[in-house]
Amino acid sequence: MYKGIRKLTETLAEAVFPSNIYCICCGALIDSSRMYSLCDECIRKFHWITGRTCEKCGKALPDTYHGSLCYDCMQHSHCFVKGFSCLTYGMYEREVLMDYKYNGKGYIGRKFGDILYDRISCENIQIDVIIPVPISRERMRKRGYNQSSVMSQQLALRMEVPFDDKSLVRIKNTHMLRSLDPAERKLVLEGAFAYSEGNVPDLCGKRVLLIDDIMTTGATADACSKVLLDAGAESVIFLSLASGGNWKSGKNQ
Repeated sequence: MYKGIRKLTETLAEAVFPSNIYCICCGALIDSSRMYSLCDECIRKFHWITGRTCEKCGKALPDTYHGSLCYDCMQHSHCFVKGFSCLTYGMYEREVLMDYKYNGKGYIGRKFGDILYDRISCENIQIDVIIPVPISRERMRKRGYNQSSVMSQQLALRMEVPFDDKSLVRIKNTHMLRSLDPAERKLVLEGAFAYSEGNVPDLCGKRVLLIDDIMTTGATADACSKVLLDAGAESVIFLSLASGGNWKSGKNQ
């Protein structure tokens, strides 16, 4: 019944606030046939991950790259079983993600959820619950929504899998991690997430799909995965909308 209500709500929202009128990236007029509400030019400019990927974290690998693990994953282990990503984080991806996160365009999250669905539905994996990476209360008050949660709800709707945004909480607000190397990120994120005691779904034995908007080194995914595994989850698979480059000698390559 709950799934039916969610689908009805989604249908009504689309009827009242149709999303396929303007390109979510450049704002050009489009029609309903345009995939993900992206115009032809913008969809070509996005860096879609369709070739070789790191077998652990899911970042794109150049065709000339030797080996199956990216540099990050050769240097650092991860708590999640496997990672997947849809896009490589470049100029056009950054523009639309910044609009989504900081300019009040939360409706874009439904389209991002569709992108996540098309990516993960190609994989032969079994999932019991979808959980988004949480943001702090301060950022939630300022932004009005958790960008990973909006995407995750749409993904859960498409996959017909339970959605849980209560079990995993952020208990420590952290500064922007953009300029930090992997070791520094890991240190800053220690104790940032926790399992919410109380009226939350039981994670014992559950196979979790953890969702975030951007993955750089995987430090956030690891911190969240550790909490979920400690709470009894059987395994965690990580899926991000976009992923950055690899760190080498302190620089993002």
